[in-house]
Amino acid sequence: MPDNSSFVMYRSITGPMCRLRFVILLLVLPLSGCTILERTAHMYGSEAPAPQVFQFKDGGTSIYYAFTAGDSPQPDTAVFFYGATGCPSWKSVIPGYVSGLAVPARVFVLNKRFVADRSTGLFGCGRDFHLANNPGRWLADYSEFITTQLDAAVPRPRNVVLVGVSEGALPAVKVAGLLPEVTHLAIIGSGAYTMRRSLSTLKQKGAIAFDVESGWQAISTDPRSIEKSWYGNRYRWWSDIMDLDPLPDFLQLNIPIIVGIGEQDRSVPVESARFLESKFNEAGKSNLTLIVYPSADHRLGARGISHRSDFFAELSRLLRSTDDSAAERDSAQGARLVP
Repeated sequence: MPDNSSFVMYRSITGPMCRLRFVILLLVLPLSGCTILERTAHMYGSEAPAPQVFQFKDGGTSIYYAFTAGDSPQPDTAVFFYGATGCPSWKSVIPGYVSGLAVPARVFVLNKRFVADRSTGLFGCGRDFHLANNPGRWLADYSEFITTQLDAAVPRPRNVVLVGVSEGALPAVKVAGLLPEVTHLAIIGSGAYTMRRSLSTLKQKGAIAFDVESGWQAISTDPRSIEKSWYGNRYRWWSDIMDLDPLPDFLQLNIPIIVGIGEQDRSVPVESARFLESKFNEAGKSNLTLIVYPSADHRLGARGISHRSDFFAELSRLLRSTDDSAAERDSAQGARLVP
């Protein structure tokens, strides 16, 4: 989904060009509220994880990162992140991104294909990236990566959590439905609207100023183009996702789902998440937890304070609650087996 943070190196640009640059940057980095200089410094700092290379069955590769949150040598929870809009590397914000996670976990973070270890996404992504940057590739790569890591895990984790941030919600909810090993889904900055409906809603609310309809019309003239761009993404990216409907994928899930969104999100309207909640209620499903953060933006930031740690704290509570319920069921089952 379109989202981002601002970059200090563009502060000297003024007037309409500055506003255009800023909107374009809204489509690039959903990772953090810090500046690009802070992110770049982090990538060269001692806390940033070392890159590893994952080789897919088709011969392609992606950079990934793995680290342990908490002090357990063998945590029974595995958390998987994938990609982001554009081609920034996750290295710039991890492991601090999950600082609110209060349960021991092994965390795996997969960059998209052709995203370098220290890529900021500021200077173009390259033709190979744009060719591979599509929902089919996201789904295949995320699924293969998760399956491979789980097959290699000893012991196998009890909880498997997929985290979808903005655009990442699209592959995360689909993979959650495809892999029976997945036990929890956590979504930040997304809901159940299509991209077309999201942008139309933002336009109606006055959250965006550009002409959405003229953009859709331009994209429809050359929908497979990876040379032409509209507000920071190639025509092919827009045409691939503008009418993807995540609602059926959400509704088929019976695992615990937690969604966090900012009330003032200007990239994905809060109505999208509330629509998702209403559809779960209509279906009589109780496995969705929605948290709307007052005054917060797409990164769950409000008035200089990030609520992302609060979100991961809530996810931790959900994991503990699930574990407690499972322990109670196991205890009850054991009691019934006693002669």
